[in-house]
Amino acid sequence: MSPSAQRRQLLQTLLAAGTWSVAGSAAAAAAAATGRARPTAAALDRVDGYARQWLGDQKMPGLALALLQDGEPIYARGLGWADAGQQRPVSDDLRFAICSIAKPLLACAAQLMVEDGRLRLELRLAEVIDGLPPAWQTITLRQLMQHTAGLPKNVDFSDPEVQALFPRNYGEAEWLPIVLRQPLLSAPGQRYHYSNIGYNLLACAIGRVGGRPYEQLLAQTLFEPLGMKSARLMAPSPGFADMAGPHQRGADGVVLDIGAQQPPGVRSWMAAGCGGFELSLRDMIQWERALQGWGPFKPYRRVFEKLWAQGVRTETGDRYGLGWGFRRGPAGLLQVWHEGQSEGFSARFERYPQQGRAIVALGNLGDFKPEELCRAVGELAWSPARA
Repeated sequence: MSPSAQRRQLLQTLLAAGTWSVAGSAAAAAAAATGRARPTAAALDRVDGYARQWLGDQKMPGLALALLQDGEPIYARGLGWADAGQQRPVSDDLRFAICSIAKPLLACAAQLMVEDGRLRLELRLAEVIDGLPPAWQTITLRQLMQHTAGLPKNVDFSDPEVQALFPRNYGEAEWLPIVLRQPLLSAPGQRYHYSNIGYNLLACAIGRVGGRPYEQLLAQTLFEPLGMKSARLMAPSPGFADMAGPHQRGADGVVLDIGAQQPPGVRSWMAAGCGGFELSLRDMIQWERALQGWGPFKPYRRVFEKLWAQGVRTETGDRYGLGWGFRRGPAGLLQVWHEGQSEGFSARFERYPQQGRAIVALGNLGDFKPEELCRAVGELAWSPARA
């Protein structure tokens, strides 16, 4: 039996046995098993107060925020509104665009395929995509995942051929020839250059190896086994009736609903692999449980830890592994994260694996600073001086 089949079988067995409880005794048992102190009720009240104040200060329409300890949500709430006009309340099952947090999602699915023997990270891109330029011949999937292929961040959006695509939807047959004309910034494997192009090519390659569109492989490999029911690839045409709507701050500081302004071509570019998934806070919690190895997801932890076992140095001095940024603090404690931002949405997912902690922030404002929010609520929840 393959590792993926074993994981699905274990999950089905535990679900049938009724061990899927989220709160109460499960949370207490997790705390007792790890011996780690959990935030007090007073600390979580301060988190809630700060998040609500942040929402008002930033003039944000809505925010979905979760803090987790050992795979259990100790705070998970939707605050504010899904849209500024209709004022639909944010809930934990409301979808948000997660932007570049799609990259670690893709990396997790790729690593599961590696474990199952369906993918090799040392596979050269030229083995699955024809017509690559000579300088690209040694690019591997690992380099795409680590942003070390030498590729630029994006295509030149001022290129008339690119601009001609933006008013409509388009697919791989149209964007791939444009991408293949981009010059490399450095030789493959030499330097870190954050690249959306690289992740679009990675998704294309994974789809070709797996024999189906990459989003279907993610659903089969990750979303369905983990019970991530809301996760989906964004639709070609804008539509926000069943999710949070995008907002942006204007030059005068007024927050505007920009849902009707999103060009279909921008959505096509993001959906190609670099940032096109939409999912809820509830499903982000499911993902964190798998990363942490909570309950029925224990087999996943060993697999996903490989994603930040080694990394390359970034321009900030941090490290980037396979789809995840990471660093170690003064005490050697590991922090793993990814952030995402687009016009209309911002998001951050940060984890402290050795301490069993995680914070998720999903917002429907394109220029709010989720890193600052996560740092503040983390200190309020877990700092001993504030207990």
